[in-house]
Amino acid sequence: MIPFAAVNIFKPEGSRVALVMPTKPRYFDPKFYYHIYNCGVEKRTVFVTKRDYQRFLETIEFYLYEQRISYAQFQDLNVEARQLYSRLNPKGLETLRVRLVCYCLMPNHFHFLLKPVREDSITRFVSDISNSYTRYFNIKNERIGNLFQGTFKSKEISSEESLLQVARYIDLNPVNSSKTNPDGTLKPEDYPFSSYGNWITAPFLDPKGLEIDYEEALGLVKLAGGANRYKEFVEAKLKKDARLGIEDLVIE
Repeated sequence: MIPFAAVNIFKPEGSRVALVMPTKPRYFDPKFYYHIYNCGVEKRTVFVTKRDYQRFLETIEFYLYEQRISYAQFQDLNVEARQLYSRLNPKGLETLRVRLVCYCLMPNHFHFLLKPVREDSITRFVSDISNSYTRYFNIKNERIGNLFQGTFKSKEISSEESLLQVARYIDLNPVNSSKTNPDGTLKPEDYPFSSYGNWITAPFLDPKGLEIDYEEALGLVKLAGGANRYKEFVEAKLKKDARLGIEDLVIE
């Protein structure tokens, strides 16, 4: 057993690299789902390498729950200290911030479909992942300043029909972009940085280990008529405009 004080995991985190400015509190009704979006400043590329995407996914997984230290500090811990921290700060409903239902990371932006657990949890979740990733990216690339454009954008989704359509729009992002599909042959399920593969296979755990909310995703897949029917629903919009009918819920 390591003496807790010896782990030294609660010291303030310092950095010479400029981070995202604090986000003004915004409140989201836990009864509804939200389409969340942000992109790089001047729509610059924010995910350059596969490691960049993976680092952002790791950051998402960490900050889905309330944390007492930053992800950078957690990475600096040795194996025993990580185990101790995890025991003292266990994952569970009491520490869950948001329910991650759907996501897609694109070279210069990201989309989430989230359901907050508390009114302020989406704001704090997005602020923490943006700050953490900006710090990582700035150190790696020897740059300073903000990486993402100002305050993230959001759209409230109140109907089940719109919810499935927004999920489809998010899942089709990689197929509809020349940056990720230059030759037009990409299939949605082959894109490694989205949750589409989670929705059409069980048990809603992707190869990278980022788990989406099982109950929420399962409920929406059932709403579509099952995984195969959802796949057909998505593929029906291939080579078509997935924004039609949900223009007021699309963010880009």
